[in-house]
Amino acid sequence: MQTHGNQPSNTHSERDRPAAPHPSWHEIAGYVALASGLCWLVIAPAMLGFIDAELAPALVPVAQLTPLLAALVFVRVLRPGRARDLLALRWNRSGRWAAMGVGILMLIGAAQLVSGLLLGWRPRPTAEILTAASVVLPLLVLQATFAVGEETGWRGWLLSRTRHLGFPAAAAISAGAWTLWHLPALTFLPDPISAESAAYLLGIASWAPFLVALRLVSGSVWPPVLVHGAINSVRVFQLQSVADSGGVDWRVEALGWVLWLLAAVLLARHGGRQTKRLPEHGFAVRGLDADTTR
Repeated sequence: MQTHGNQPSNTHSERDRPAAPHPSWHEIAGYVALASGLCWLVIAPAMLGFIDAELAPALVPVAQLTPLLAALVFVRVLRPGRARDLLALRWNRSGRWAAMGVGILMLIGAAQLVSGLLLGWRPRPTAEILTAASVVLPLLVLQATFAVGEETGWRGWLLSRTRHLGFPAAAAISAGAWTLWHLPALTFLPDPISAESAAYLLGIASWAPFLVALRLVSGSVWPPVLVHGAINSVRVFQLQSVADSGGVDWRVEALGWVLWLLAAVLLARHGGRQTKRLPEHGFAVRGLDADTTR
């Protein structure tokens, strides 16, 4: 999606490889249904009371593999191209994009935290903050590892099959599918129909476009994997461990949605300005297609 300097990273044969046929809406809906169905299947033992509630969280890492499992089924059945390309597994010098993504996450989290404090959030004791801070990095690594299954499915396979629609449509599909897939997670909350549940789902929908833009501008699924891990560790530390909000603060939540969507649009536009549009792979955001330019 983006080139820097004069050093193309794809070989000639990779760049000339013809694009996979555009998928039908039946394929897209079928993938989302399969991934979501597998997730419900994994969570079902906890929902039906077959396992203790204390053990139920152990099912979450297994459920996170279901988007990847569904993608592998579709790769095997449809054979539209190489799995490495369809799942966006190439590294593509992703380190700087991953660092930038985590940096943006931290800035958005800091803006929300400062806003919350100005609106009356109560700072937690220093000892509690330091204790929580000491485990952020290990949690980041752990959560990023768990996120591989989700990201290779949603920002890997699904985005590879929808990016021809353009960034707005691809981002909307990713946000809707990802949010739908998370519905089983609500069963772990004390009240599945609550303000906390609504904030949880709306947050997921607001993060998806940024992860889509990051995948497209980097040409790799690995930066979204790391940012996904940071959402579940760094962001949680900033917005839950530093201060007590006393519940869902919709003003701070709304600020986060706006900032995440703004960051996604700016990142997508940046990628579109920096890359060329290849005739056979042209992405609808004016050439936003690093997967074929690296």
